[in-house]
Amino acid sequence: MESKDDDYWNDSANKSFNFDEDDVAVLEIATNNKRTLFGEDTASEANYGTGQIELPLHTIISDENLELILQEQSRNEMTIPKGISLEEEVKLLRKKIQEFNYAPSTESVVRKLILGKPCSLEMFRSMAEKEQLLDEAIASGSGNAILKVTLFLDQTLKKKLFYTLLQTRPEAVYHYVNYLSLRLKVTECTDLLVFLGRHHEASLLQFSIFVCSTSNLDIKRQRLKKIYSDYFSQPGANSFYAQLVANYMNLLEYQMGELHSSGGGSKAVAIQDKSVLETLNYVCGKYKWGDTALQTNDNPFKLSEYHQVSQAQFEWIALNERAKQQAWLDFDHIFERKAWLNLKQKSFKINIPIDRTILRLHALHAPDPVLNTFLAKVEDPQRRLALARKVQSKHGIVDALVLLKDRAELEAYRSTLDSGTEERLYAENALKSLNNKWKSDAMKLIK
Repeated sequence: MESKDDDYWNDSANKSFNFDEDDVAVLEIATNNKRTLFGEDTASEANYGTGQIELPLHTIISDENLELILQEQSRNEMTIPKGISLEEEVKLLRKKIQEFNYAPSTESVVRKLILGKPCSLEMFRSMAEKEQLLDEAIASGSGNAILKVTLFLDQTLKKKLFYTLLQTRPEAVYHYVNYLSLRLKVTECTDLLVFLGRHHEASLLQFSIFVCSTSNLDIKRQRLKKIYSDYFSQPGANSFYAQLVANYMNLLEYQMGELHSSGGGSKAVAIQDKSVLETLNYVCGKYKWGDTALQTNDNPFKLSEYHQVSQAQFEWIALNERAKQQAWLDFDHIFERKAWLNLKQKSFKINIPIDRTILRLHALHAPDPVLNTFLAKVEDPQRRLALARKVQSKHGIVDALVLLKDRAELEAYRSTLDSGTEERLYAENALKSLNNKWKSDAMKLIK
């Protein structure tokens, strides 16, 4: 006689899973007080289903890889069925042995690599077979497959043959260099890229920076020196990339020197392993402007020249740093240039947009005379007037109205200025000079 427990296991309201059914209705709510799959849960499964967002399948996996998975699932692994004759069993075993002794198709092997299934590459013995296998992996676009095949070739080929194989396959070089970089294998990566030559110098430069990803600047500098000595200082190396590496080493040495000389000052600590522009901002803060005799990195002009900082970048960094320190007189050294024909004569020259410069100076609370100096460099009177009003430069507004010869507007603006102030007096003098000029022009017309 069957017990109640046997009744429970033999009779269930839960439906079995069927691939042909709609995958939305996988679970059904049990009825007739039967136990549900997850016990006495008060929350309904339907309530959770309404809040789910269904993503399109192609956003999770590519069509090509999905097709490979479906093909692999539909493909049955060869097994020896029970009850077959001895002759048939021998044939199956012979076929199995042949698969181990001879290389399978490259497509099937790469498919297994993509799916993460275990497979051996040892059957690919000849150079032609290995080359075909690598090309198939590259064609698949799978980084894992490319790297696994590349590492197999590295282990089974002489270095010269291996490097020659990679020479025309940049995809394999990219994944292999990243692999070496992550493991900080400096010598192996340098040897490879040196062999590959000029076409991969950019990869060597990227690798040079990558292997130096350490917080210890002294170790970083030593690694860079080795790479520079092993390759970039050799005949035939690209001079542009060589200069970049040399400049980076020079920058690190300067930053480390500042840290030691300052006794670990906060400003020197802040520039450790920072960019050229951040270091330039630091140098602008400690430089005695006007000291042209200084010919080292402590001179911002020399630092910018050595590291090929553009004139516009230099001016913007220097302007912001000096303005924040309210060192307005230093602007003469930043924006004045000696004339070619007369070295004693200086001219004002600026390479950054004048409108942006004036607005930035206003934001940094530049005094009116400083704003007027830059407003005077705006040639269009209408544009100058608009900028002067935006930055509330009273002298700039008066000067622009004089240029526009707008007497009525100038008189109206004068009336808005407080009596007895320097700005009111400046506007009145501007009106007088404007009236005198008009009278002089009228006399010329009568004559």
